[in-house]
Formats: sequence, C-alpha cells, structure tokens
Amino acid sequence: MSDNVYLSADKYIEYTCELADKIMQMKTGEEYYTQYTYMDRDSVVQYTEEGQDIFNDILGYVENFLANVGIYNEENKDG
Repeated sequence: MSDNVYLSADKYIEYTCELADKIMQMKTGEEYYTQYTYMDRDSVVQYTEEGQDIFNDILGYVENFLANVGIYNEENKDG
C-alpha cells in the first residue's frame, strides 16, 4: 500500500473535523455538553476555549494517523 490519496480540502477538513469531534465526545462524555461546548445565539454549537484546545489536540492525532496511512489534504500535495 504505497499510493497516497489526496482528498479535496473540503472533504479532508470535513472528515477530519467530524472524526475529531466524535472522538472528543467519546472521551469527554457528558462534559462535552456541560463544560466544553455551548450554544451561541444562532443555535450553533461552539467550543469553549478549553474545548477548542482538546479538539485541536485530537485533530492533530487524526491528521497524523491519516498521514501515516497515506491520506492527505490535496492542498499539501506539493508542499
């Protein structure tokens, strides 16, 4: 398995963010809703500052895992 796969930026970001958020929900349990997220005035779920830090850490692991199996954002294809 040596061929790399490059996903469009939109698909890559969508996939990695959804996966990181699901992992965050599994890891933090009920605290995901009570401590790490809130609903803004437009009824959009936002992360608290601490929640954003947790999400960013998990997202980094998700991106590293995908890179380890040869899946990348197409925007990084030449870089």
